[in-house]
Amino acid sequence: MYLAEAVIAGTFRRIARLAAGSTLVTTFLRPIEDVEPDQREQLLAVQRGARASGTPFLSFCTPERMAALAREAGFRDTRHVPAEELAGRYFAGPADGLRPSRGEEILVALT
Repeated sequence: MYLAEAVIAGTFRRIARLAAGSTLVTTFLRPIEDVEPDQREQLLAVQRGARASGTPFLSFCTPERMAALAREAGFRDTRHVPAEELAGRYFAGPADGLRPSRGEEILVALT
């Protein structure tokens, strides 16, 4: 998000050298076309705000690309935690319709 893809890859390489069994949990921004149509304007507004404050979003990745970056860096296992899984786990039941957006999701990587 705030780092260019090359910097993310370098950071992953450093973390992947930690002791076996170490776990990295990170979030990433999906490309705008992957986000629900009704959430796109909100994500674009957040991007504009980040840029205006001097912290522009520099990278957007598909889940497959984030997993590939982690594996290429040396992580032995990766798991994408999609918004749908988070919705089922943390947003099931409320009648208010609140749901997490697919704009930012989670990657878990193991050394």
